[in-house]
Amino acid sequence: MRPNDRSHEALALRFRTFASEECSGESGLNVLSSTYEVLSLAVASSNELLDMARHCQVGQPIPNLFFAAVKRVLADHPDDGLNYHYAGSARGGKPTAGLEEAFGEFCSAHSHEIRALVQTRRVQTNEIRRSSYLMPAFGLIARENPDRPLALIDVGASAGLNLLWDSYRYRYSDGSTYGPPDSPVVIEAETRTPMPRIPDQLPRVTYRVGIDLSPVDLSDDEEYRWMMALVWPDHADRAELLAAARSIWLETPPEIVAGDAVAILPDVLTDAPEDATLCVFHCHTLNQFPVEARSAFYEILMGESERRIVYHVPSEGERMSVDRIDDRQSTTILSARRNAHGRWIEWDKLK
Repeated sequence: MRPNDRSHEALALRFRTFASEECSGESGLNVLSSTYEVLSLAVASSNELLDMARHCQVGQPIPNLFFAAVKRVLADHPDDGLNYHYAGSARGGKPTAGLEEAFGEFCSAHSHEIRALVQTRRVQTNEIRRSSYLMPAFGLIARENPDRPLALIDVGASAGLNLLWDSYRYRYSDGSTYGPPDSPVVIEAETRTPMPRIPDQLPRVTYRVGIDLSPVDLSDDEEYRWMMALVWPDHADRAELLAAARSIWLETPPEIVAGDAVAILPDVLTDAPEDATLCVFHCHTLNQFPVEARSAFYEILMGESERRIVYHVPSEGERMSVDRIDDRQSTTILSARRNAHGRWIEWDKLK
């Protein structure tokens, strides 16, 4: 929303929509947050809180950014009563009486700090559990190319935690397990349909590079605190995974190239070794591209496919797929409906 369009009525509608479509219940795209559902409706009814939200940086999802800013400031005030409510949510409890009042009082007391954050920060998560569906995708690609390692390019990589997918342990509801047993990151996911047939051992990766407009440096404690602030209060498991994945990241930080993906991708493709199987993937990234940039992005992949096969793994909206592009001809070899945070997967086209 442009600043001139941010009337109280328009912002209130945005928060009410956020409550009903992104916080209430669960679908392929959304996960439940009863805390933010209650608070979104409270913000929608408060001109004071809407005035704070009006300052959110243009181009960013306003409710997500506003709630993250409040949570980040709250971390510096551990004795504030709002922490009591958030802690209860983290333990799986329902919103407690007085939540809205505690939230409003905290925001009023720290309005300057909150406004400073919403004017300068971006919503840039790195959901590690998305590797629950990326890993089988990479496994299928490796099964098609058994004698070649993988060359991975993550577009919209953020900190690049999903580039480290082969350092994580995976446990699925069908009893299957993959990855190093001693990994500090254990990703659990429900498989609602049979898993794809993939190798028992994770494939070898010889090239992994991320691209992001503003890469997140997890060695910077403030960057890490902001990423933690983006985790919703109800999702303690996501916070635990992020903390564990950071420990791996600090030991082996992936290479992330800063800049516009359309401008940078051709050079990154050129650097990818010819003796590896090329795979370009992205999670909830293209929705932030202008229409022209999306077309240019796909054209880059098509052009690259004229000289070698490109595996494209898009995870956008409510679906993900594995597409093999060979000389400009794209064939889908795997697809799935999945939860946006990788909590469950429905494989609907198996190879």
